Amino acid sequence: MKKLCFSLIIIFLLSACSYQESTKETSEEIVLPTSIFSSSKNNAVIDEKEMKESIKTYLDTSEDLYNISDQFEEIMDSNQKLSRAEVEKFEQLKDLVKENDYNFSTYISHNTLP
Repeated sequence: MKKLCFSLIIIFLLSACSYQESTKETSEEIVLPTSIFSSSKNNAVIDEKEMKESIKTYLDTSEDLYNISDQFEEIMDSNQKLSRAEVEKFEQLKDLVKENDYNFSTYISHNTLP
């Protein structure tokens, strides 16, 4: 009987610690990236090295934006409502994703690739 009570107490404590950690994660502030892919090149010949760097920059930025959108989805999936500031950040995030994609698409279509 003592073992059963002791086991239940340990399970209770572990679950309480786990809950505390998960609520702490969602209360962290979401920070948007300060830069996205951009290029002022137009009608230029892009060499292979520059193209690889551009693709890497675009994909890294896309990954950062995707990871941030996951944070918003976690909040919404936990049935918490977004604050006004979080809604504004979410809208900014969607704009950054569109702008990142548009800038890369323009870069690809307006330059000669290797």
